[in-house]
Amino acid sequence: MPNLKNSSSLGRGLGSLIPKKNINSVSEKNTAEDLGLTDFSGDGSEPLAGDLIHISPKAIEPNPMQPRVHFSAETMDELVASIKEHGVLQPIVVCSLGGGKYQIIMGERRWRAAQRADLKEIPAIIRDADDRDKLELALIENIMREDLNPIELAVAYKRFMDEFAFTHEEASRRLKKSRSAISNSLRLLQLPSEIQNALRDGRLSDAHAKVIVGLSTPAQQLELFKQVVERGLSVARTRVETQKMGGTKQAHFKIDPRDEEMEKNLRVHLGTRASIQRVGYRGKIVIEFFNYDELVDIVEKILGKSS
Repeated sequence: MPNLKNSSSLGRGLGSLIPKKNINSVSEKNTAEDLGLTDFSGDGSEPLAGDLIHISPKAIEPNPMQPRVHFSAETMDELVASIKEHGVLQPIVVCSLGGGKYQIIMGERRWRAAQRADLKEIPAIIRDADDRDKLELALIENIMREDLNPIELAVAYKRFMDEFAFTHEEASRRLKKSRSAISNSLRLLQLPSEIQNALRDGRLSDAHAKVIVGLSTPAQQLELFKQVVERGLSVARTRVETQKMGGTKQAHFKIDPRDEEMEKNLRVHLGTRASIQRVGYRGKIVIEFFNYDELVDIVEKILGKSS
């Protein structure tokens, strides 16, 4: 398995996937020499990493690590219309599953649109990638293009950090996003599900949500959310209402650097994912396990530490 933290091609955007040329300039009309790639001849051998190939969309399956779950019908219709007229002008990136089957690493929207446009084949670049690579690259692609809704983005950040046991600071460096942007995004996951659904559907802006999350209880958050929807409150007015309801900076969900260090220590000691979740001075420790034996092992480590 490749070492993610030492991988030179991750965390540097889309251009790092293709040698010599920028990915935005790539089309299926370019030659392999232009792209710095090997144009796979289809001579019966298995294509290699770095090969540019043309394959049927039916031979491709989606990326299970894809953080994006909602695809706008309107923008998808526009992409389908463009592909019908011009074709797929930018290769997708896939990994080989063997036997002529492939899995998407980047470019799922183009693949979906190509299927709807009834294309017989689309250009693709072969790349070696494990599950961690697939998650990070899919996340980078979506963040760079701002394709995720606020909750998808927050969930993706959390999954990224949990999967790799990254602190907010480490995630910030990997994804080229400010630490505060990541922390503020994660705060949205503290909101009640009704408000999170409104963010997913576009019925509430993330600017409104970041003000609402300043209230200390779910009941208050829901009350203000309903006011925003029913009265069409601006962000500024929502902030005033938050202050009237007792919302303060101390009520905000904050990431304490000491919590991050303790989380890392817990993960190392217990050998599994662990997180400290707090609102103000209160909170909880969440420890994950994936089978009974792992649960027993975790409990033994906890009891052994406290004895």
